Amino acid sequence: MSSESERWDAELSERTSPAPLLQSWAWGEVQSRAGWSVERVRAGTAMATVLLRKVGPVREAYVPRGPVPATAEAIDSLMEWSRSRRIARIVVEPEAGADLSEGLSARGFHNTAPIQPQHTRIVPLGPPADLLKTFKHGRRYNIRAGIKRGVTVEEGKDAAELARQSAAVERRESISLPDRRYYQLLLDLLPWCRTYNALDPYNQEALATVLVARHDGRAYSLFAGRTGRSRELMGNDLAWWSAISSAAEAGCKDFDLWGVPPPRAHPNHPWIGIGVFKSEFGGEEIAYCGAWELVLSGSRAAVLNAERKVRASIRGLKRNIP
Repeated sequence: MSSESERWDAELSERTSPAPLLQSWAWGEVQSRAGWSVERVRAGTAMATVLLRKVGPVREAYVPRGPVPATAEAIDSLMEWSRSRRIARIVVEPEAGADLSEGLSARGFHNTAPIQPQHTRIVPLGPPADLLKTFKHGRRYNIRAGIKRGVTVEEGKDAAELARQSAAVERRESISLPDRRYYQLLLDLLPWCRTYNALDPYNQEALATVLVARHDGRAYSLFAGRTGRSRELMGNDLAWWSAISSAAEAGCKDFDLWGVPPPRAHPNHPWIGIGVFKSEFGGEEIAYCGAWELVLSGSRAAVLNAERKVRASIRGLKRNIP
């Protein structure tokens, strides 16, 4: 890391702890190579890694898990910066609870569809032997069964295997996930990012993969996938357990399981299954205030909306081409 990047991350940590991974210098580097323009903003009390998208002369901004600190005063500073840069529309997703919602609404923001998980589960970490005891019985049983059946877990930087495992999830759940190139960016550019591949003891083929990043004392399971093959070997449980226990051994304070369904979600919610799975690792459910949008120029935001509709139409046409 450069002195500039180290200074940025250190200043974030002074404002809040743990500092959000998605506001780190390295996360901005990942997004700059994924197609965004990135500006790192210091404005009044606020710091923010701002992702920018441009349509002709019109710009919109997105601030994932920011600004830092997640306060009304920091929002004010970010609004002032946005106006000075003639931003047409800005979306923020502060790492704050619902108590910030009133302040955002009073400033003209409107709640919009979340981009990052609005609900998650964070597991406090400790010695692995003690940690395992806090898991629900079924999860403990599966982990111990997987170990007895010879499943091993390999830590590495295997973007190709994660892409293969994720593709199986895409087909099974009819969802869209990033491709190998994005996983490789995370593995290459985040200071600490690894994959955990659970391996079949009979042929050493991967059964499941979890990708984890660590930042400022917190570990994050950003992506995961499994083929669904040989489920009796409990490979998925072992991949997750290895990721969690390794973070604990490395001294991380907690582990963000990164996305669960909202409380009292409908039984048909697409995340119900993963929510039950993650709940058996214990920890606490956390609800953030979600994504909030502020339109600073109605005419220029209309240009962005029109372009977005065109892109959506093109994607629809591509899906229908045999």
